[in-house]
Amino acid sequence: MSAGDVGRLIDRALDFVAVSADRAEEVMIGDDFQIKLMHGALTLWDLFSEESPLHLRGEMAQELAGWLGRAQRYADTDDWPEGFEDPMVSIDGGPPTYNEDVAWVHYSNRAGRAAACVTLYANSIGTTTTATGNAAVHFVSDDVGRKRYWRDMIVLEGDNLESLVCHAPHAYPDLHFVDGVITHADHLSGGYLASRQRVRAALAALNDWGHWTFTWPPPAIAPGEAPLHVSDAQPSHQLVEHRFTGFGLNAAPEKPNVRDHRVSREAREIVLGGRTLYCEWHVKLEPHRNRIHFHAPVPESGDRVVIGMITEHLPLP
Repeated sequence: MSAGDVGRLIDRALDFVAVSADRAEEVMIGDDFQIKLMHGALTLWDLFSEESPLHLRGEMAQELAGWLGRAQRYADTDDWPEGFEDPMVSIDGGPPTYNEDVAWVHYSNRAGRAAACVTLYANSIGTTTTATGNAAVHFVSDDVGRKRYWRDMIVLEGDNLESLVCHAPHAYPDLHFVDGVITHADHLSGGYLASRQRVRAALAALNDWGHWTFTWPPPAIAPGEAPLHVSDAQPSHQLVEHRFTGFGLNAAPEKPNVRDHRVSREAREIVLGGRTLYCEWHVKLEPHRNRIHFHAPVPESGDRVVIGMITEHLPLP
């Protein structure tokens, strides 16, 4: 690989680690991370030596040193996953090899604990095999893979309200959840378990496409459509609803008479950063009950879609 290729991969890994730190997602390393051969006969720090043929930027070495000075070694943790003593692991049917990094994730996932492997290359989900059985291991390199991983971990760690509450901020990082609102998923008719697949699908669509839906200028219906001209025009309610339909969401605003009815309006209001938001937009999880009420992105939410209420129903005039 060329110096440019290596530099770009290391930069991408450092960016991934920085985002992980911002989201309180721990990245751990193996004991041998700094002494493995990574480029021919060169270890990580050999890449930055004067003898290295790559001539990488010195600032990159400083960033790596800063991170590695704080990084936790997974072998130093008190709770090893059962089976980790045998790190011989096969990936996607390949020959078994000694790989403690992948083995740690493999055994963690088999124990129902969230873990993934950070990779420098494309996101993938591999089937790993040891003497004790198989596991599906996520190899994650960017935010697309990261979100897919956390959404799958909601299911792996119980597929219940507790796993949703634990992982929702990571699985749906572009949503702002009002304090305590995720626990209200158990207020849905039938409880969270009866609606869990619909809830997860709705939150994923709002996370991935909500900002675009509310802010992209008309008349585009779907991402990728070229705008007719540069414009700061806001899409109409009708266009926003049409866009949400394209993303598989049955979402709509309340009728005007709901806003005009004080009790109904106040039931849909939240206060965020001193600003009162009327969460008239709602996803209909079922035709006549079970709603997720939300608001368009605002500065007070960090420019993220706001999840205001999750409820069986709210008062109507």
